[in-house]
Amino acid sequence: MATSTEATLKQNLHFETLLSQISTSFINLKLWQIDKGILRTIEQLGVFMKVDRVYVMLFSEDKITITEQYTWAAAGTTNTGPRYQAVPAQDFPWFLGQIAKGDPVYIEDMSDLPEVGRREIGPIMELESVQASISVPIVFEGETLGFIAFDDCRSPRDWPLSLVGRLRLVGEIFANALSRRRNEEALQRAYQEIATLKDRLQAENNYLREELKAEKNFEDIVGSNNGLKLVMHQIEQVAPTDSTVLILGETGTGKELLARAVHQLSSRRDAPLIKLNCAALPSSLIESELFGHEKGAFTGALTKRIGRFELAHKGTLFLDEIGEMPVELQVKLLRVLQEGEFERIGNPETVKVNVRIIAATNRDLKEEIVQGRFRSDLYYRLCVFPIQVPPLRNRREDIPDLVTFFAGKSARKIGKEQPTISKKAIQKLQAYSWPGNIRELENVIERALILHSGGLLRLDHEVFKYLQQSSFEATTTVEQTLEAVERQHIIQTLDACRWKIEGPNGAATILDIHPSTLRSRLKKLGITK
Repeated sequence: MATSTEATLKQNLHFETLLSQISTSFINLKLWQIDKGILRTIEQLGVFMKVDRVYVMLFSEDKITITEQYTWAAAGTTNTGPRYQAVPAQDFPWFLGQIAKGDPVYIEDMSDLPEVGRREIGPIMELESVQASISVPIVFEGETLGFIAFDDCRSPRDWPLSLVGRLRLVGEIFANALSRRRNEEALQRAYQEIATLKDRLQAENNYLREELKAEKNFEDIVGSNNGLKLVMHQIEQVAPTDSTVLILGETGTGKELLARAVHQLSSRRDAPLIKLNCAALPSSLIESELFGHEKGAFTGALTKRIGRFELAHKGTLFLDEIGEMPVELQVKLLRVLQEGEFERIGNPETVKVNVRIIAATNRDLKEEIVQGRFRSDLYYRLCVFPIQVPPLRNRREDIPDLVTFFAGKSARKIGKEQPTISKKAIQKLQAYSWPGNIRELENVIERALILHSGGLLRLDHEVFKYLQQSSFEATTTVEQTLEAVERQHIIQTLDACRWKIEGPNGAATILDIHPSTLRSRLKKLGITK
């Protein structure tokens, strides 16, 4: 008897020592070490208590399911891994009801199970050959997080009350560790949510700033047509870069306005935007305008002149109507684009510049390359980011807003009050094809406003007569239409060939007719240069 008592005391002392070690080890555990700590602890307990399996099951946060999170099994025991994933808690009302109240569930012998317990967990215990089991709640601050279960698969056994008390302590150790991790994870989620909200707020602020910036830079660009929206989106994309932009579109579509928007949205906005219309100057002057010249470099060079490239240093150079640039100057322009350097006329010293190029044209540059009037290497250097501007005839839904905008602008210009536009006038304007695009519309509105004497702004006879005469949609006889088509085609071909009739790139070669035949047609149609 004395020997049995001594053995019990020794066992209890061993258990107390083990609990002390477990408690101390959990105090110093990092959050990421908790899983390993629990697994190590249930193994120590399983070995000490001489059971076949120890496992920990935890409730989900909503208490709807319970899952086996940690498992240890003695050598030779079947079902050694986790067996229960997201088991519905409602399937075990009696068993989990006891656990939820904080009461251990003792099973010293399967025959001791009450009838409700036998129906509920009996089949599982029988399937896993469990002869005795004890499940101890894991409770933290009154909340049951789950339980620790100890199974003996060899024979029934007693579970002393002193053992139950010590296992409760283990449950408290686990509960503190799991709760600490759960709180830390919740805190991290909160921090992450705050960071996400902060990033979202910053993104929204950036978006609003971009919207305000875009509104400022696009204040003269009126319309909501999808094609125009695409153009504005492309401008916002390319503007922050230093990439070369090629703006393509018919005459009068607002290419210069878009170039100004690209510059204003770029990091070069504080530097100058220098413009040069390549079609407005003779070829002999374009080189001087671009690169400058020294005094006396040629006849008439009375003073030194700084070229547009130097003026645009660290800024933007807008080359309008680039398709009109003479071929001999295209080589020099290509060198500046490639190397960022050039020489003034009359000075061999190299000048280095940092300039962003925006070019614009209403010509088909690919066709110009085929005709030998534009260098392909320059085209590919310019066409880094092409932007196609839609003509006004493809933006008819924007005409009411454009009319209102131009009416206000013209009214301020000529000192009249801004009139209200009649619906009939708008319909007339929308029915017109607008070969001159927005520039033509602006002129028409200004002309109408000059003739306007008050009330609704209508298209008076003079203005409407102009539209009828200018419209491409005017009706004619079949003979007149064929003749007009022929005349227009010949004129366009001559313009493209710079009125060269004969030769490899002449109009006669392109039209596939003899030069004398072409001259006869010119005389018959009354076409002169």
